Amino acid sequence: MLSTACKPTPQLLSVTSMGTGYIRTKEPEKRIFDSSDLPAFRKSKAFERLHFVILSLVDAVKGKDVPEGFLKPLDPKGSSSETNSQSQPPIHGKHTELKLSQITKNILAILTRLDQLIDETPPITGPRRFGNMACRDWHSKSEVFIASILNDQNLSEDDRIELCFYLRESFGSKVRLDYGSGHELNFVAFLGGLLTQGNHFGAIDGDEILVIFATYYNLVRRLILDYSLEPAGSHGVWGLDDHFHFIYILGAAQFNVPDGKRADGYRFVPPVLQVLNDQTIEMCKYSNLYVNAIAFIFRIKQGPFNEHSPILFDIHRSVSLWTKVLSGLQKMYEVEVFGKFPVVQHFYFGRNLYAWVDAVTNQPLATAIAARTDSESESSQETLPGMLNGTQGLKTTSQNISLTGAPWAMKRQIPGTDSRSVRLPALLARKRPERGD
Repeated sequence: MLSTACKPTPQLLSVTSMGTGYIRTKEPEKRIFDSSDLPAFRKSKAFERLHFVILSLVDAVKGKDVPEGFLKPLDPKGSSSETNSQSQPPIHGKHTELKLSQITKNILAILTRLDQLIDETPPITGPRRFGNMACRDWHSKSEVFIASILNDQNLSEDDRIELCFYLRESFGSKVRLDYGSGHELNFVAFLGGLLTQGNHFGAIDGDEILVIFATYYNLVRRLILDYSLEPAGSHGVWGLDDHFHFIYILGAAQFNVPDGKRADGYRFVPPVLQVLNDQTIEMCKYSNLYVNAIAFIFRIKQGPFNEHSPILFDIHRSVSLWTKVLSGLQKMYEVEVFGKFPVVQHFYFGRNLYAWVDAVTNQPLATAIAARTDSESESSQETLPGMLNGTQGLKTTSQNISLTGAPWAMKRQIPGTDSRSVRLPALLARKRPERGD
């Protein structure tokens, strides 16, 4: 647990109760209601800040390895002795002397406590393909814990509430019992908001960022395995990964040289074409997020890699430079995460950290649902919501809708019309000639 003792320099995070008067009245709100809201999203301050955060994180981890002892592939069958050993931050080996900043220690303590809550909330036994109901109990416990940790005078009330929200949404859906790249984006937003508001981006280095993400992915994988979380919005074999995307960007950045620098000394960087080899995976799965993610796929999926993960297979068959892999994954992130309504519709916007305002004019942006509401209020035409054509459906009357009669109904013949329009039941009703006539 994090210390609650007073310190000369206020810490960014502390486990302190927000009090009984804490009311969630300023939580981030939904702003993307339709795919037509995506252009407004790209003009927002939230979009601009998310890009700044992502680029800052990517630049920080270039040329870095995950410190020893923090990154572990998990047993695909669920919790194991290796998994349960994560209850304490694993700082050992040659990196025992690794010095972590206070903010990194606090984030690791939060993730460690959330991991311990899994031990306290075992999965419900019994056959189930996706979504163990015990996960909802875990979410309830984690919500109570998260609501008590972000409380410091260096953060405004709005910032604290927003950070709590993004952290809470970083571990999958409590309702749908799934996890995907949208939840991964929420953790990026949480970490980015925390670092930018406290001006800590320059205070922690790439090693600490990798330690934070390694601990986060360890926790998320355990949630996926223990509670059988469904892939959120998965494209099946035509997606990069069932659950993750940003982990591949960070891992590819690790294999790149920092901008403006050259590779000094010896550091093994496997060729792109050899990453899928068993020897390369075994050598790099504890030090690189990209390779660790691929090792996780091999743990949980069976069959030929080119069949269950064709996108990744194609990358390592046709691309030869890690710079190309990184730039391609970033472009793909723009399309598959920021550009897909099913993903970003679940990203909510607050008042300060990730605001739904124009990045240039600082004015609130419109939404599709607001535009429809305005057009409806200006129109005097009577509408019925829920029609197939949206909320602009006309009231149905006998004059504006075509009615289809029952097949056996007799059609009245209008004088002057063709007698062949008489229905079949009317013809059958005519008197049949008797035999012998």
